[in-house]
This record gives sequence, structure tokens and C-alpha cells, in this order.
Amino acid sequence: MFTKILAGLATMAVSQTALATDWQYCLAPSDIEYKVYLSGVFATREVSRSTDDSFKQMLFTKGLRHDVVQCPRADSENAIMTMLRDAVAYNQRIGRQIVYLYWEPTR
Repeated sequence: MFTKILAGLATMAVSQTALATDWQYCLAPSDIEYKVYLSGVFATREVSRSTDDSFKQMLFTKGLRHDVVQCPRADSENAIMTMLRDAVAYNQRIGRQIVYLYWEPTR
């Protein structure tokens, strides 16, 4: 009986891990234009570099000049919102124009 309970708990833990959600947003500064391009916050269940590449492709398609694309991750929506607010505050402090872009990664 005890073994069955442990097996059930292990299965639940694996299921919860598989369903874990990361939170993310993307940003790309443009030093030449003194701007920073920002996406909104979004949930993701997979870890990959394709999010960075997808944001970069969108910027390229729109003809927006930019430097390195970054897509920070966090374990919770509150944590990623704090990171986004900090990024906005930092970029405003150094004089960059904040440009919000409606964008979500392709699935």
C-alpha cells in the first residue's frame, strides 16, 4: 500500500513538472536610435532559443534596427513583471525611448 502511495505521488510530481509554466518577455535595445523594443509578458511551457529568434525575426520584418535580443525568464508572473518594470525603469533612466510592441511567440 505504501509503495502504491509513493508511486502515485511520484507520478503527480512528474505531471506537475511537465505542466510547469515559465514566464517571459523579450527586449531589444537599439543604441543607434536610443530606443528599446519590448514585448508584453507571456507564458511558455517550453525552453528554447526560438523565442529570441522569433522576436528578432519580427523586428527584422518591421524594419526595426536593434542590437542583441534578450528574452528573460522567470518562474512566476509576478517575478517576470518585476523584471519588466526594472528593465523599463533602467532604460528610461539612461534616456532610451520605450517602444512596446504587440507580439507573441509563434507556437
